[in-house]
Amino acid sequence: MAEQSVLAYTCPECGGSMLFNPKEGKLKCEYCDSLFTKEEVEKYFAEKEQKMADKDQNKEWGEEKDSMRGYNCSSCGAELMADQNTAVMRCPYCGNQTIAPVQFAGALKPDYVLPFAFEKKEAIAKYKEYYDKRFLLPKDFKVSSKIDEIQGVYVPFWLFSGTADATCKYDARDTKTQGNFEITDFYECNREGKVGFKHVPADASVRMADDLMDSIEPYKFDALEEFTTAYLPGFLAERFDVKEDDDKKRAEKRVEESVKDKMRNTVKHDQCNPMTEDIRISFNDTKYALLPVWLLTTNWNGKTWTFAMNGQTGKFIGDLPVSKSKLSLVAIGTFIISLIITSLIWSVS
Repeated sequence: MAEQSVLAYTCPECGGSMLFNPKEGKLKCEYCDSLFTKEEVEKYFAEKEQKMADKDQNKEWGEEKDSMRGYNCSSCGAELMADQNTAVMRCPYCGNQTIAPVQFAGALKPDYVLPFAFEKKEAIAKYKEYYDKRFLLPKDFKVSSKIDEIQGVYVPFWLFSGTADATCKYDARDTKTQGNFEITDFYECNREGKVGFKHVPADASVRMADDLMDSIEPYKFDALEEFTTAYLPGFLAERFDVKEDDDKKRAEKRVEESVKDKMRNTVKHDQCNPMTEDIRISFNDTKYALLPVWLLTTNWNGKTWTFAMNGQTGKFIGDLPVSKSKLSLVAIGTFIISLIITSLIWSVS
């Protein structure tokens, strides 16, 4: 018996599955109801295959690989790359000084790069501005803490694009007072919508804390440039070690929460309680990009403190030590204020 195969088409609009609709004589998407002739779909996929073939060919580094060097951290395992004129003295992730040159072998060439907009001296100034505003910071930290390392690093990211179809139902309520009565009106609100998303970022580095990278967002992706090694001199770049499919789960969660927020915001009532929220996400494009991050480490009181700055916008994030004596003063002050307020309330009553 001959082996049979089933040809499945996905919708060019949203990526959903399509079935032949006898009434229309066309292929119809099960999600967005778009209609396409067989010829239109075949043309679309032929062009898509050609683009993918061109993209795979462009992933090769070509002559650019001759100007690159590879480095490996013996402590945390970070695989770094830089142009041949950039000296690498220590690992920007763990501070290890044993950085071994290795044979450069570019497994995947990035699609895009977002250039740095801040120099090292500006990053140091942002760091001092960041801790100067912290009242609870130990006084000794400002005096004795030393900057161990500050390094501009192009961190690998996957950028996801696609669409999300949402079907939601909400229990909504409005409450008002009339005389001595409190009246509540109940509503069942049904919402359907389609949301497009572009360049949802997810860092592709095992060493980078996801919450730290999320905290220095957003980036302005309209400034993305086609990748070229011309942006690398003076900076390091890490090779991705989180696969696209693994990061896609993070992006999917972010998109889902964002779509839910958008749908809930369309319900203009005092209360809005979700009953059902069906979010169907379709990814139709993924790009590999290098985004700029200044990494800074300081040593104080026997501990290493790590900070990160968005290399495009200057947004600065990091944990700082807290003075126990200052924290105690704040607690005592808060307690005294609460006692004064309580006494005033009692005296008025």
